Amino acid sequence: MAVIKISALTEKATMSGTEEVLINDSGTSKKFSTQRFLDIKTSAETAQTAAELAETNAETAETNAASSATSASTSASTATTQATNSASSATSSASSATASANSATTSSSFATTLASLGYLANWGLITDSAGSTADYGSL
Repeated sequence: MAVIKISALTEKATMSGTEEVLINDSGTSKKFSTQRFLDIKTSAETAQTAAELAETNAETAETNAASSATSASTSASTATTQATNSASSATSSASSATASANSATTSSSFATTLASLGYLANWGLITDSAGSTADYGSL
């Protein structure tokens, strides 16, 4: 067998997986198929693709979470505004009811006072300037 320096060997640019590589393992020569290199390369590429997909999914999830947080904040603000408006409406209604009750009490007291003094009488219907009759109640 002829002795050839490793540096003098021609380079193989691509592997098909059927080649065999010889290695020295602690003084013992061993061989293995280049298919192992190709399998490792394929696994690394698959892992890289999966990592890129996971990164994209994480970015999408982050965007969705930020959007959901904004929507929740807007909904909370709207609910707070609606609650404040409802409370204001309830307060206004209670004030109106109190004012009406006070007015009715005052009117009733005034009518009672006038009646006791003999000033109330039923005057019937009153005619307005256009000549139409309308029931304006007791005077």
